[in-house]
Amino acid sequence: MRVMVTGSAGRIARLLVPRIRDRFELVLVDRVPASQAVPEHRQVDVCDTGALTAAMHGVGAVIHLAGQAATTASWEDLYGPNIDGVASLFEAARTAGVAKVIFASTNHVTGMYDREQAWPVSPEQPVRPDSLYGATKAFGEALGRYYADQFGLSVICLRIGWVLEKPHNEQARMMWLSPGDLAQLVCAALSSDVRFGIYYAVSNNSRRRWKIDNAKQDLGYKPADDSEFYFQDGRT
Repeated sequence: MRVMVTGSAGRIARLLVPRIRDRFELVLVDRVPASQAVPEHRQVDVCDTGALTAAMHGVGAVIHLAGQAATTASWEDLYGPNIDGVASLFEAARTAGVAKVIFASTNHVTGMYDREQAWPVSPEQPVRPDSLYGATKAFGEALGRYYADQFGLSVICLRIGWVLEKPHNEQARMMWLSPGDLAQLVCAALSSDVRFGIYYAVSNNSRRRWKIDNAKQDLGYKPADDSEFYFQDGRT
């Protein structure tokens, strides 16, 4: 399968791409110029629907990681990449005949439950964003639902926890997503026949806050890592 990864110069993409590049023909795009770190990516702004559509030629699926990820970002900083850019992404995918979009959402879509410690949280609960950032990701999920229902595009939304090489504090202990589990979940999503779904993307942490049952059932997700390993005998 030919798979596009947007935001390929970003932190999550740099952890994901090396772990899936042997399974897919990857098309890497980012709005920043190519660098020594990511020499093979193309400079494409996701807000440019025409350029994005052209870059999607022959692509079967898109992993959409591009966006403004700061929870303290202003609406002005969020609107371009997280609203206009997401609308551009879905429309380009529809126009180019892409079959599937893996949309990188966030746990901040339901962050108010976390503030209240109203755990565990499941994907079926109403959204309760804890920030404008979380609200923009809720918009992306809703737009994905529209494109799935209206145009038959397969859209899988992954509410990503905290992607780190290893957890280092109590917050990471609960919300860690290991790079290996991230890659496994993304590959499972790419091979699934789900038309639309929302899933928490977190490792098999003993203290996790969010339910991952539907990811296991629908996608065959089998997380291998547990953050507790790093909190034994002072490993952190």
